[in-house]
Amino acid sequence: MKKEIKELIRYAIKAPSGHNTQPWKFKLDNHTIRIYPDYKRALPIVDRDNHALWISLGCALENLVIAVGENNFKTKVNIIFNKDAAEYVEISLLESDKKLKDELFNYIEKRQSTRNLYDGKKISEQDITVLNNSFNFSGITAQFLLPDEFHLIEPFIIEGSNKQFGNKAFVNELVDWFRFSKREAEEKADGLWVASMGLPNMGKFIGNIVMKHFVSAKSEAKRWKSLIYSSSGFVLFIADINDVIHWINLGRAFQRFALTATKLNISHSHVNMPCEELEVRMKLAEKLGISKKHPLLLIRFGYSEKMPYSFRRQVNDVII
Repeated sequence: MKKEIKELIRYAIKAPSGHNTQPWKFKLDNHTIRIYPDYKRALPIVDRDNHALWISLGCALENLVIAVGENNFKTKVNIIFNKDAAEYVEISLLESDKKLKDELFNYIEKRQSTRNLYDGKKISEQDITVLNNSFNFSGITAQFLLPDEFHLIEPFIIEGSNKQFGNKAFVNELVDWFRFSKREAEEKADGLWVASMGLPNMGKFIGNIVMKHFVSAKSEAKRWKSLIYSSSGFVLFIADINDVIHWINLGRAFQRFALTATKLNISHSHVNMPCEELEVRMKLAEKLGISKKHPLLLIRFGYSEKMPYSFRRQVNDVII
């Protein structure tokens, strides 16, 4: 059974994570899987409270639950706390006499965060409804914003970007996770490969110079304006409570949205600057009339060509 469980981890690690840090570790038993946060891969500048890290674990968890169902097992999920701090997520595999296959399983390996310009084509109301109904987790809601509402969020996207690119520590943290050549991306099997972002391979030395001396808050604001208005829509994932349980559920909800979008041939990528900067997040929540809740993840979506896929570490590298 343990061999079969190990195969399931291959699907879990296809989940998205901030800067593609892959901040997870897995411990396997015959009928149990534990997902631990790997704080060595945390992002202390952009994700000071680790909420994005736990959202990533939620994404990996949902992939795992879907993959387990493909093997006709059902799951019981528990979040284990130690002295009020979340320690790990435990997934128990239980035999089931019912077929639990989820069609989203077929899209786990096809999904990607597609960071290029989209074509601005309108998405049908039917597909928006399908996306909106793609998940159901307690305490998590999503607010869709279509082109006639982009003016509501553009100022917060630009303000968040300006704050981040005006922060030397943020830029240094970001550049540490850039992979400036295919060789480096393949060797490390993590991080942001420049080709997956539509940038040319340039080598680490040149890449560091470009990112630290030629990319500015002003140039990023200009780039984001183009990306915003090439999109077909945005979806803001909102948690009722700002705690680990809701972070994990939000990750699960987002993963189901992302897999459903992939099924519909709709691209998606993160635009999370206004959620990462607490001051901007609070202003965004007030603007949208959700000041008592917590907007933690902003995603743009639309139609585009696929980009090269980011690399993932091997299964053996994430099992403890």
